[in-house]
Amino acid sequence: MKPAHSILDHSFRYVPAISTSVAETWRRFGWRPTTEEERKRRRRPTIALVVQSVAAVTPIRRVAPNAAVEG
Repeated sequence: MKPAHSILDHSFRYVPAISTSVAETWRRFGWRPTTEEERKRRRRPTIALVVQSVAAVTPIRRVAPNAAVEG
């Protein structure tokens, strides 16, 4: 990508980085900050209810490593 002006051009004016605004530069090219409402819409959905009752869930039980297996 070629720069808009050469640094050798007489119209070129050096601007120190401390004097620039990144947000203003982006705005010149069409960028607009998002609103709080737009950020809320893009968030992940809230937690969905997966189990109606804890009593309906069958817990998984592991056999203790030192327990003798009968069989």
